[in-house]
Amino acid sequence: MQITRELTLAVPLEFERTAIDEAAAPPGAAPPPAAAPGTAAPGSAHGEVHFDFFLPDFTGYTLGNYRRESDPNRVEVLYLHAGNSHEADAGAPGEYPPNMLKRQLGELLDARRSREQYGLRCYPGRVLTNRLTCFGRRGSERGEYIMLTALLPPYAADAGFPAFEARYFSSRYGGVRIEWRAHMSQLARWREIDAQVWRFIDAWRVAPAR
Repeated sequence: MQITRELTLAVPLEFERTAIDEAAAPPGAAPPPAAAPGTAAPGSAHGEVHFDFFLPDFTGYTLGNYRRESDPNRVEVLYLHAGNSHEADAGAPGEYPPNMLKRQLGELLDARRSREQYGLRCYPGRVLTNRLTCFGRRGSERGEYIMLTALLPPYAADAGFPAFEARYFSSRYGGVRIEWRAHMSQLARWREIDAQVWRFIDAWRVAPAR
């Protein structure tokens, strides 16, 4: 699936839930609807991919773990698609974390009660007081930031799968947007998880079809 002009990915089947669903179907069962390896990103001629993996060894689906709907070890990459090449410009719309933070500090986040947590600057919500939004550098690369949104305990009885989400624009590979989520028990490992997402992207990169 071509994401940008600089990035085409071939996601191994073991990291796609639909592939293991078909392999685990009982004999004689009707096969699930065929799933494309990616979908068209909204408003873009390029595509979008999504994949999952499991901690602590960054493995894919097996006939055992695919049955666990609320597995605290699962990391879900909800989307990876092309962004706007100017998304990191000052004040630009989109998902570049410094711009997202500036927009949210006005009404949604309480800067006065912010503090350092998990190697990031974290802000409690003004309206959604059970949410924490954290911002900071993803790594050592210039201009690369991340924004996390976490659900704070105590969790409501109907919370189901308490998770935190990472969402951001990266200028790598011509500019991409990415969102992934994991169980709240893995929050302290956010940097390790994010680094592994990019290791997969780099490893699964292929030459675009001609």
